[in-house]
Amino acid sequence: MIPKVERLHGGKPLIERIESHPWENKVTFNPACVLVEDKGELASIISTLPFSDRMKKQLSQHSALCFLLYRAQGKKTTEYDYTRSSMGLAVLTPELELLARHDEPVMRPERDYENLGIEDGRISKIGDRYVMMYCAYSFCQSCYAIRIALASTQDFVRWEKHGLLKGELNTIDNKNAMLFESRINGKYVMLHRPMQGPDAMAIHWAEADDIFGVWKSKGVLMKALPNPEFIDTWIGGGAPPLRLSDGRYLFIYHIGNRRAGTKREYDLGIAVADPSNSAFIVRRDEPLLRPETHAETNGDPELGVNDVVFICGGYFSKGDLYFPYAGADSVVLGGKIAKPELEQYLHS
Repeated sequence: MIPKVERLHGGKPLIERIESHPWENKVTFNPACVLVEDKGELASIISTLPFSDRMKKQLSQHSALCFLLYRAQGKKTTEYDYTRSSMGLAVLTPELELLARHDEPVMRPERDYENLGIEDGRISKIGDRYVMMYCAYSFCQSCYAIRIALASTQDFVRWEKHGLLKGELNTIDNKNAMLFESRINGKYVMLHRPMQGPDAMAIHWAEADDIFGVWKSKGVLMKALPNPEFIDTWIGGGAPPLRLSDGRYLFIYHIGNRRAGTKREYDLGIAVADPSNSAFIVRRDEPLLRPETHAETNGDPELGVNDVVFICGGYFSKGDLYFPYAGADSVVLGGKIAKPELEQYLHS
């Protein structure tokens, strides 16, 4: 039985475009997120946030906060091309109620390897820092390139960029990269989705001794399941895997589908990974969520992206699973799987 997803706020957006902000007056989507519950860490982060003292005081009343990094695009002007994606910052309650939102992006496309935009970040805590793997979109040497890039932070405002991920797997178009927060068999483990080469458009995995060192591909982990409703189907990572109390991991991923012509639909699937099992992926069910509401089926009319649900992060809070997700590449929505639903799924 696939767990039921509750659409929060009646399916209405948590984050949407702001007309007066040039960098995000078109679309806001594909949010990464982190839940911070440690009292000392939370106080340190709040002190650095670019908000008023009054807002910081209000945030300090909360015992936990969700920090959300969302992808944003605006309209092209004579001064700047805001169609290039940047990342904005919002702060929400663990139940995904919006509390504060920064007026300026916290990450912009500034380097040559990301000169067409920074997209679809996924964040994991490694040690005392938060590491983001994101898609660096660029134009160089008469061709477009899509690569995995790295950045890290301790406060979600000041990001240190570490350049492109090292390893042969990043010499071809590649994206949807994310980390397991804990080492597996002594190695850091990453999921990624090559767009070229053997078993392209499937979820692969890779290992490294150092996150900022060289990554070695271990091959394909999950392939798309054929769906007779569509003429083509592929998959890619969603939220970084979430560790369960029994040592397994819960993994939500995305499923791309194409109908005849150019019409597409993006859904979500759910899987359980067990590092102690030779199969690694021990359960897989789909679809977990399909686009149904107006915000999920109708995107920005000029961009023409419809029928999409897309995830880049999630977390557990009091046993419930919360995940912000994108609707039709245009807005940020909120989803929840209640603890009883989740437990029934994991133990059935």
